[in-house]
Amino acid sequence: MSNWGNDFKDKVVIVTGAASGIGYETAMKFWEEGAKVLATDINYDACEKMAENKENMVALKVDMGNGDDIENMIDTAMDEFGDIDVLVNNAGINPFAPLVVQSEEDWDNVMNVNAKGLFLAVKEVIPIFIQKKKGNIINVTSIMSMVAGFGQMPYNASKGAAKLLTQGVAVDCAEYGIRCNAVAPGMVETGLTTNMFKDDQRRAWFVEKIPRSRIGKPEDIANAILFLASDKSDYVNGTTLVVDGGMIATRG
Repeated sequence: MSNWGNDFKDKVVIVTGAASGIGYETAMKFWEEGAKVLATDINYDACEKMAENKENMVALKVDMGNGDDIENMIDTAMDEFGDIDVLVNNAGINPFAPLVVQSEEDWDNVMNVNAKGLFLAVKEVIPIFIQKKKGNIINVTSIMSMVAGFGQMPYNASKGAAKLLTQGVAVDCAEYGIRCNAVAPGMVETGLTTNMFKDDQRRAWFVEKIPRSRIGKPEDIANAILFLASDKSDYVNGTTLVVDGGMIATRG
């Protein structure tokens, strides 16, 4: 039985970074709940495979560092489904490396995808939401938007920008019936963290720091995203929902 009733029946949802991990789980959960889903990623083949033989799911190749791709993403959703109800900005990159070896190009790439791309996607969808006096934006940030992690300085900065952008959109657009919130995952088993958890000792070190005593799963984050997109969170706006098993609570 569905946890969300008819909250997402025939709603049009865009999910970026949908080829794997959190994005994949999120796109699938929305679709299973009856939504019409535009699943986008720079890895088009994986998105196409996910959407294969699924009515009301369309795959699209989108580089979130490319403004033209983002504009086309919004246009494609309107062309395919005639409307947009929810935008989930999930796509992100994180080239783990100490600051001393990171380049200007590394900084630009991370900020373009994780911050500028998010801004452009919001800018493109807002006029549609304003016209209908309703819309919902969920940005996937990170607990690294609140605390620093070694070898992640550009990522920290980009996710901090995404967190404050979330609040800014919520304030600027509330009068139009638009809500904007963020989900901040902690340690989650995704493509970005695969190498980090290969070593059993390192994995155990992280688990020890998580009061919930386990690494998160993509579905943990997807469930939080669906909550923020649902009618059950109607009075939630401009907030960041931390989903980390209590890890950030141990940082003081």
